[in-house]
Amino acid sequence: MQQEKYDSLAEGYVSELWGFTRISVTQNNLQDLKEIWDQRGDEIRQLFYSNYGDLPYLLDIKVDKYLFQALTQYWNPAYSCFTFG
Repeated sequence: MQQEKYDSLAEGYVSELWGFTRISVTQNNLQDLKEIWDQRGDEIRQLFYSNYGDLPYLLDIKVDKYLFQALTQYWNPAYSCFTFG
């Protein structure tokens, strides 16, 4: 089926993906993470930024639960990307 949809699978390869995937989402308490981040000094924060970039800014993003649920149906774990169409 993936070959029919012009996927990049090699000729003769049979995908082992299921026809469906169940995804369960658990949201951790972000307030705890924010408090831990706020307790860190500037030196530690700068070291973190130099290693991981702007990752801490994700703590301030409000997640649209319904958009996230809609997008998860297009997640392809075999390729670690979203697959549309």
